Amino acid sequence: MFEEFGGRDTNPVDAYLDEVERSDVYLGVLGRRYGTLLATGLSATHSEFQRAEQHGLRMAVWTLRTGDREDPQQAFLDEARTSYVVPSFGTPAELGRQVDDRLREIAAEELAPWSKLGHLVFRASEITQEGAGIAVTARIHTGAVAHALENLAPNEFGRKHECRFTWAGRSRYVRVGRVQSTTTTAYSTLLRLQFEVIDQERDMLMGVSFEGLEPADLTEAAIRTALLGEPNRLSSRGMGFLAELPDPLQPLREARVAEEIVRPLAELMIVDELVGSGRAVRVMKFRLGTSVGGRRRIEFEWEPSRGLGHDRLEPRRKLDGRVEL
Repeated sequence: MFEEFGGRDTNPVDAYLDEVERSDVYLGVLGRRYGTLLATGLSATHSEFQRAEQHGLRMAVWTLRTGDREDPQQAFLDEARTSYVVPSFGTPAELGRQVDDRLREIAAEELAPWSKLGHLVFRASEITQEGAGIAVTARIHTGAVAHALENLAPNEFGRKHECRFTWAGRSRYVRVGRVQSTTTTAYSTLLRLQFEVIDQERDMLMGVSFEGLEPADLTEAAIRTALLGEPNRLSSRGMGFLAELPDPLQPLREARVAEEIVRPLAELMIVDELVGSGRAVRVMKFRLGTSVGGRRRIEFEWEPSRGLGHDRLEPRRKLDGRVEL
């Protein structure tokens, strides 16, 4: 809370907005009064709300159940309701229960990571990597997904499926060694999968430098073109294919996806394309905001792969912009 910040050598507006930017979840509680107007014409709480949206924080807002609300506060509440479900509360205890439930839901999402095996996307209960082995435990509630995963088990001739496995900012090319299936209910299947990490043949063009642009520069240019719609900087030189990348978010644009899972699925698709293709070692600090006018703030960092013949460690790269999603 702003009242507990203590002495700081910065102005109050910058102080609390900086705190918002360093946060992961925004919890807004709207009462009767709007608050004192700042130079921007908004109250401090309203400014924090908009900054949280701009920086892609998880949003959760509640409102006091009352018929005595200032007009500017009602307008603020109406704005929040255009993008979010805003439940009401009557007592601190009621609010406390709702906040606790919501934070537990958000925590549970982080504890059950989304993963992608080939073209199959599912949530895993546990993923363990040890050396060249990966063990995955997942409780699947969709029959078609469970059936498709079961079919990846080695056949009677010992043939094993090979595909890309992506999870938690990482991606590896694997050989499926074992699939153990346990039906627990009519609508739930417990699956235990074991993979062996194998080398994937890498596209030689990904390690090529061109006219002073290192492979990491070309990857950054490609992801900016694919996600942000920026012009391909090499097209005019007839070498545009060096900075081309399939749009990793296209599947989400074509499918109807619940808002609650847009962010983790977007992260998974970007990791699958960048890391799975060998262009990056890993993806970190991913943020995707809510849709405002059809566009979302996206921000993430990645560690580039080293180019062919390059031993030096490439500095992290960062993308910060807005995507249509």
